[in-house]
Amino acid sequence: MWFVTVLGPVAPTRKTEDWLEAATSLLAYRITDQVLALAGQPDDDDPGRDQWRQELTEALRHW
Repeated sequence: MWFVTVLGPVAPTRKTEDWLEAATSLLAYRITDQVLALAGQPDDDDPGRDQWRQELTEALRHW
């Protein structure tokens, strides 16, 4: 449910590679929630993961 809510049911015909990169990164990052793709905050204090979350948030604004 959350995947379709954020990225839609299929890749767009334009910028497909950008969409695929955002989708793959989101799946790798994912914090478990039934509805929201980026629900909650990471449990650890890893600044790299915080940066990753910020980059994903920005990338997902386009979809």
